[in-house]
Amino acid sequence: MKNTTLSILFILALAFSGCGAPRSGLQAEQPPVERSSFSLFPKFVEVESLTPTLRWQTIGQVLMEKEERRIDLATLSDITYELRIWETATEYSGDLVYSRTGLKRPFHMVEEALAPGQKYLWTVRAHFLLNGKKRMSEWGLTGYLLQDEPVPNPACFRFKTPDR
Repeated sequence: MKNTTLSILFILALAFSGCGAPRSGLQAEQPPVERSSFSLFPKFVEVESLTPTLRWQTIGQVLMEKEERRIDLATLSDITYELRIWETATEYSGDLVYSRTGLKRPFHMVEEALAPGQKYLWTVRAHFLLNGKKRMSEWGLTGYLLQDEPVPNPACFRFKTPDR
């Protein structure tokens, strides 16, 4: 209980101090992550289509940012990405409506039209070999506070579809 209270106070202090938002895993590039002042979670950014193109960092970018020692990117191989999208009414969880595995590039155009005027949570992770060993990244999230929680959760990336 004491640790939980301290964690919540720390998170609130970060949010209200204007410090940069914590994050984990591959980060969304499109649609962009936008936050309101004093918000722990991002806004639902409106996309232009019911079949939006989602774009994220490559695993190479993330490994180079995270590692204190340099990684030889030539030791990375068999990189694929796994994408999940949930339709949500609560803004914190939802029903899985779209999933793809084995994506070869760090972007994907949704192949099935999503519902108009709906809010969605999404995330992505990488599967790869590093020095011949199977690895998997964390799910991409906009906050650390829920990184040990299953997805979906409030720290997932967010978008909303147009009303058409």
